[in-house]
Amino acid sequence: MALLQYKISSKALGTKTNLNVILPTPSPFELEQRQGEEFYKSNQKYQVLYLYHGTHGDSWDWLRFSRIESYAQKHRLAVVMPEVQNSSFHNIPNSYAYYDYVSRELPEIINWTFPISRKRENTFVAGLSMGGYGAFKVGMANPEIFGAVASLSGGFLLPERIEHDRNCLHAAAYGSDEVLTGTIEDPYWLAKQVVYHPLCPKLYLCVGTTDPLTTQCNRDFKQYLDSIGFSYTYHEQPGGHDWDFWDDEIRRVLEWLPLKHTLVDE
Repeated sequence: MALLQYKISSKALGTKTNLNVILPTPSPFELEQRQGEEFYKSNQKYQVLYLYHGTHGDSWDWLRFSRIESYAQKHRLAVVMPEVQNSSFHNIPNSYAYYDYVSRELPEIINWTFPISRKRENTFVAGLSMGGYGAFKVGMANPEIFGAVASLSGGFLLPERIEHDRNCLHAAAYGSDEVLTGTIEDPYWLAKQVVYHPLCPKLYLCVGTTDPLTTQCNRDFKQYLDSIGFSYTYHEQPGGHDWDFWDDEIRRVLEWLPLKHTLVDE
């Protein structure tokens, strides 16, 4: 297992930013059997999961609080964990263009730097809370890049809260008079735009039944998806807005994703 900590320069952000990347490697047993030599000589690529943190989080959260390293090694999956502050994955006016960074620039940087497949069917995005909202926005707005999206305890009420309270935490990432309804910031609007798209990504939604922040908004969003005929996988289980729940669910997400458990052709 290779765990790589990067500080990269981003044009979209106009600054350097932190990034963590997991790359599975041959086990000691495979190296002893000389299989490692063939692994490193191969021109094949990794499938990749872009994995987003939540509010007040950073690029280390998934590594510190979950078993994502172990899961990635098991599935032979590359995992990319960027840092977006409390931006809601939005292009902050006259400041950091976080949406452009995670949706376009970062995949290009990763594809150039690492042996990562460029095919959409091998490219996935997931996140928790604010990152669950961000994963839905980034994945559904860019179906030509991402083949599957997973939202864990997604904050689907973020745009509504911001429009009703311009002094709330996440409102700082938006213009004081910026309209969010009817744009890609609005998950209800975005779902309706992509539901009949020929490349509409696969979708996984989950939430804990005792989550004080996102249980009801996920249930409401599920009901809306049903009303427009959106196909998805939904899972509820006992749990709150915490890492016990998210660690178990990311394990379930990896079982749900169309993973090959090996390197793939470009």
